[in-house]
Amino acid sequence: MLEGLDKIDWKNLEHAYGEASDVPDLIRSLASNNIEEREDALWELYGNIFHQGTRYEATRYAIPFIFELIREPDITDKSILIRFTIDLALGYHEAFLPRGPNVENWIEDAGSFDAEDEEEKAYWIRHIDAFIDSYKATLKEVPTYLECLKNSEQDVKLTALFALAWFREEAQNTSEIVLSILRNEKNELLIMNALISLSMLDSYNDIRSHIDEIHDFFSNESNLIKIASSIALINILQDGVDAKFINFLINELPIISKMEMNPSDFPWNDGDILGFISEVLKFYAIENPEKIVIPLCNILKNLTGEQSLNLTSSLLWMVFPVPPEGSSQIKQKVWTLKELNKYQKRVLKTLVDNPNIWKLEDIDFENFNLLMKEYNLPSTISDLRKLLGLDLKK
Repeated sequence: MLEGLDKIDWKNLEHAYGEASDVPDLIRSLASNNIEEREDALWELYGNIFHQGTRYEATRYAIPFIFELIREPDITDKSILIRFTIDLALGYHEAFLPRGPNVENWIEDAGSFDAEDEEEKAYWIRHIDAFIDSYKATLKEVPTYLECLKNSEQDVKLTALFALAWFREEAQNTSEIVLSILRNEKNELLIMNALISLSMLDSYNDIRSHIDEIHDFFSNESNLIKIASSIALINILQDGVDAKFINFLINELPIISKMEMNPSDFPWNDGDILGFISEVLKFYAIENPEKIVIPLCNILKNLTGEQSLNLTSSLLWMVFPVPPEGSSQIKQKVWTLKELNKYQKRVLKTLVDNPNIWKLEDIDFENFNLLMKEYNLPSTISDLRKLLGLDLKK
């Protein structure tokens, strides 16, 4: 096992902290019988070949060896390693929800930055080859994911279903295999994740031949399966979807907001099913904001910091699809009260009225502040109140 590790010239490969000579020993430690050693090694690898979502020259060389571990019968933490490979392939997978990535667009995106985005453009130009190479190295290992579907451990099988969803190049084949899982599976969580995976695979090639079988799951007595069936049908049919599935998700929002799911049961959006559903619904809010924006705002009123981030991101995308004129060139420009429509005001007023979403364990939630800045919006409650013309004494 891992005999080829020392044949790679790691010293002349780069990761986040320079030469990648530490990588082979860290990969070996992933196979340790000592749980702390395995956890420490994974932590280090997340820090050097996947640093804040960035992949490096050394990343693609490491990927085949991680899959070699996944294929070993006696290796523990297989589901964790499968998830690690998806992170190495995609960066942060939630950026591609709910309809999956298209690597052909990555190079196009890298050249689309204007003169004011030189730093970000330089970042993409420097790393784009590593991003694509890491994705392709993982793509070659889709057969390993398929083998993991035969694993007797639920978490391995579930994470493999999640992993298969991201590779459109293999969708024609893998969608049929995932469908066969659905036809025979009895486990609620596996059915749920298989439905979402199948919907992404089918959407890549506009495959609609599975619609009737997916629709049958909407009659299931399990609420989770009905939710997943609705998500799947919306993902595949998109503009042609029956409004009843959108309405079902909207009506279920109060229940969904109270669901506590962890990433091992629902890997999408790291267990944030409410945030995932807001991503699914956001495409329909442009034409009908009253139907979608208002119910999501009502849910947002009662959320806390980390719990609210993905939902807030979706809401801001819905109501601020285009920054104010000139803001892409002049970073200092912000919205004015006169420019805001009623739905924009509703979202911002909801943010003002719930101070809990601005905090993470009693400290300022930096990711939330950065999200506000992306839309040229005030990143503090007091400044947002000023924008809305609210009495600061209240």
